[in-house]
Amino acid sequence: MGRIETGVRFLIVAGFIAVFIFSGRRSPTHGASFFLDEVLASEADELKAAERMPESGTDDMSLSEPADDAPFSETEYDTPLSESAEYVPQVEEVHITVPGMDGSCSLLWISDLHICSGADDPGVSAEHREEVRERYGMLQNQDGRSARETWKKLSGQIDSFGADYVIFGADLVDYASKENLECLQAGLEKVRTPWMYLRADHDYGRWFGSLKLKRMRKLHRKIAPQNSLWVERFEEFTLAGLDNTTTAIAQETLDAFRRLCGEGRPIILCTHVPFDTGSEDAKALAELSREGWGDRVLCWGSQDAYDTSSGGTMKELMDLICAPDSVVCAVLAGHLHLSWEGALTDRCVGHVFSAAYEDHIGLITVSGS
Repeated sequence: MGRIETGVRFLIVAGFIAVFIFSGRRSPTHGASFFLDEVLASEADELKAAERMPESGTDDMSLSEPADDAPFSETEYDTPLSESAEYVPQVEEVHITVPGMDGSCSLLWISDLHICSGADDPGVSAEHREEVRERYGMLQNQDGRSARETWKKLSGQIDSFGADYVIFGADLVDYASKENLECLQAGLEKVRTPWMYLRADHDYGRWFGSLKLKRMRKLHRKIAPQNSLWVERFEEFTLAGLDNTTTAIAQETLDAFRRLCGEGRPIILCTHVPFDTGSEDAKALAELSREGWGDRVLCWGSQDAYDTSSGGTMKELMDLICAPDSVVCAVLAGHLHLSWEGALTDRCVGHVFSAAYEDHIGLITVSGS
């Protein structure tokens, strides 16, 4: 009996050790700087993050939620593509100059994919199915390929670009549902190149269904940490990414970015929503936004849809970017579903990339000349 009890105790202890090791291991699809258990440091931090997430939609469960272990399924709205079907993305090539940089590196930008599982998505409420059906038809490339099918092809090609790092610049899903997020996760699991995933309103938006906030956070954490500020230090510059810039960033995030600027290293800043600094080039961006979005300037700025005229953290952030001695040399963004390049200040360039559901991605070369 004593040997049996000892053996049982050993198995229990070994089990606890295995669980501990598994829960703390690094995700192989991210850079070495992030742990999955560093998503949110405390319950208080989690509540703050929840308050910053869009609260659109309802928690009333008009449909029963699929079980956590329910298999990922196709919908009848997917356009079947053979494994040999050719997918050739339209690559927007961009160059960023970092003064004094000796070497070079390449970054890959992907945003505004808007994965949409269609009206058969079990997470879509009955009253929203027709609207989601329409969105599914709208979020296709010119050949009628859905964003889901595009993602299946694109995710398998990402490593072939040979980039040093990938920036997923938000709106990868059209709305938060188990079906959409698991489709996204399945593609990300193919990617071996280090990456960051910035979220925005569509990634968090529970507008069309029954997905509860707590469940949505759990699904997102399975994909990647929800860092309010992502930081990746390269040899001669720092890559920084801001999460959920469809709302104002928290004061803690601004303070962390200010400290990052204080290191004195050149910074390439990634955000979903572009910044309208008021420069002549930025005025052209504002006009493009008006033309494409019903006379709305969907940027952060003093007279824009994301208003900074009353101050706040986004105004302070833009002040850091526009300062005469700013270390921010480039700002990368998406959101507008159009392509733009121009000077935000005398020291900082801006690039806005088109939507991935329309087959657009960005390839950025960073060098000293």
